[in-house]
Amino acid sequence: MFEYILLRCINNINGERTTAGIYNLLVGKRSSQTLQDAHAYQLTEFFAIYKSLERTDLMKVINQLIEERKIIITDEDERPRLTAYGSDQLERLSDEWGPLYFNGIKLHEKVTVFEERFYLYIQTITNMKKGKKHFIPITDRPDILKWVKLSYNVNKATLMDHINAIYKELYSLLISVNEKEAALFTYRLTGAGMIGLSKQQLSDMFHLPLHNVHLLMQHLLHQIYQAVEKNPGNYPALSVFIEESKANRLITNSAQKTYLLIKQGMDLETISERRRLKMSTIHDHIVEMALVQSDFPVYLFVSEQEIEEISQVIDELQTNKLKNIYDALQGKFDYFFIRLVQARMQHQKSEAKV
Repeated sequence: MFEYILLRCINNINGERTTAGIYNLLVGKRSSQTLQDAHAYQLTEFFAIYKSLERTDLMKVINQLIEERKIIITDEDERPRLTAYGSDQLERLSDEWGPLYFNGIKLHEKVTVFEERFYLYIQTITNMKKGKKHFIPITDRPDILKWVKLSYNVNKATLMDHINAIYKELYSLLISVNEKEAALFTYRLTGAGMIGLSKQQLSDMFHLPLHNVHLLMQHLLHQIYQAVEKNPGNYPALSVFIEESKANRLITNSAQKTYLLIKQGMDLETISERRRLKMSTIHDHIVEMALVQSDFPVYLFVSEQEIEEISQVIDELQTNKLKNIYDALQGKFDYFFIRLVQARMQHQKSEAKV
């Protein structure tokens, strides 16, 4: 699966970004550039699906793909491209793995909360059922610990019925998914008298690369989350693990502060001075908001005529490389304007697909 995802990323980016851009996408770097790349290259599903990935580990796999002649990276630009053999491999892997249920751009944080709540809750209710009140929790996140404690107190009076309900709903989901993913998920569970296996132990048991263990488990969690979120009435016991709706966390706190000042009517120069930030940083904040919010008022900064002119050049060039677009427009528009128009166009493409 990891090879498939990397080849997909390299294919979509088509020589316009370095491996650093792919790394930032997979770990979910919250920068305007990474968000823009995710949308521009239609890779939003893979955003932040591998937060624990180390850059050195990624490069080991990249170098392996080079040795196997599936990709090439020239010394001049350090941007990976698929070879003809790599394209064939991508097509083969697409048949094996597609379609995938990742939706990283929207769900990466929600799935993490769902996962930690669920695993700790199972550990808690099984231990309490056995009368074991003292155990080491598998997570130390205060918000997760608090949620599990409150949820347990709500359900402890009918604990056995509650356990059976969770079991039946989870079983109905797991029998309909990939058997290996279901097994990995199950062996990961920690309960009374048993400790869930580590990812390394699962790797050894199933003879899978460690990368694939992580991704297969994340894929299943995304699939379960979306099934429960879409039909909470069918999964009342599991739906309680879904995090309550909150503001979009893709938007950094700093960007939110900038946008609040914009809505108060403050001009960008004043915001830059007041916040003691460079204008380029303020521009990054605005682009960040435009990427996340489909209804962001880009017209506050660029006119409809300018949008039309920039959009036409982007469509003609069929590229997301800012310098190429900037040069084609003969320097008439600042990079900031181009990035805003790109964000607007990306939302339009997503809406058209729907």
